[in-house]
Amino acid sequence: MGENICSHRTRNPCNREMKNNRSSLLPWRRPWWLGVIAAMLVFGFYQELVKINLNDYIATLQQYPELATAGPAERAAFWAQEVPPRIIQYYEIHEPWTAFHEMSMQTLFALKWALAVLIVVIFFSMDALFLRTADTWALRGGLVGVYLMTGLMMLLFAAFAPGDGGYAVARELLGFLQSPLPSFMLVFARWAMGRA
Repeated sequence: MGENICSHRTRNPCNREMKNNRSSLLPWRRPWWLGVIAAMLVFGFYQELVKINLNDYIATLQQYPELATAGPAERAAFWAQEVPPRIIQYYEIHEPWTAFHEMSMQTLFALKWALAVLIVVIFFSMDALFLRTADTWALRGGLVGVYLMTGLMMLLFAAFAPGDGGYAVARELLGFLQSPLPSFMLVFARWAMGRA
């Protein structure tokens, strides 16, 4: 006579194993998600470095409009003489990247927004990979929803909030998407509800 895997004699161990699975936020038997988190953190560090360099270069051109029409050699000479090394958000900026000297203001702005979109796409891919490696692939619909709702809020603040305040909020929301938080938030919420 066949028996259920969780028979009378094994019911307690099975229940105990299920309880242990629910109590674990992430699977430790196959911790591939650790590699995904590490990749997200490393990528996050370098993408932030790129954005800070680009935004600082654009801000300097806006502060000195005559530089926007100057040639690469004139821009480089100006930076060497007039712009000292500085620390921006814990990143030490000594001099701009040479390629920026070749770009017009329009090209720099286009590059800024193209990078923003590309970085969000890359983070979305890594968020999805995190859900896959964390055995929470069923949350992928929630991940899409988080990105869509955050993107909509970002556009609304950028379009309708007055002055720099709306732009600042939109930047914070963009920073949220460009981090491990969306996928980890979903996994944590599911874990917390399972323990309730």
